[in-house]
Amino acid sequence: MSQEQPALLNPEGSLPQNVIARMRVARKTKPVWAKRVDNDQQVTSLEGVQQLSAGDFLCRGIQNEYWPQSSKKLLGNYTPSGQLDHDGFERFDPKPDGNWVLVTKIDQPFRVVTAWRNLQGKAGDYVVLSMEDPTDIWIVDLAIFDASYEFRNQSP
Repeated sequence: MSQEQPALLNPEGSLPQNVIARMRVARKTKPVWAKRVDNDQQVTSLEGVQQLSAGDFLCRGIQNEYWPQSSKKLLGNYTPSGQLDHDGFERFDPKPDGNWVLVTKIDQPFRVVTAWRNLQGKAGDYVVLSMEDPTDIWIVDLAIFDASYEFRNQSP
């Protein structure tokens, strides 16, 4: 018996209007730990095996999850603290005027196609959309989202 693939959330390349209409504004408020890599290498992330290029950063999140990030993107959203851990990772704090994103929780397993890879989310995970680049879509695990993001206060 074959297992059915989760539904593709963005079959036309962008999120459909019924998903966008449910989105709320949020941003990451917790630091990440990162270190620059000197050589091309691979990392196993929540999304599977991903490629890092020399000069990119290997990032570690609050639940010891790893992912690659370009220097431009990391330094555009985070400020280096100068604090290093025993593994040589530096703490990077979200910039106070950092980018807000649009998010919504998806109630069933789902997939999204991004410019950099195909991602798969579990029921309850969040799909995230950059407010600056509508082609920049990613998934955040429910527990990681709850521990590291906050919603913008909607009251006047």
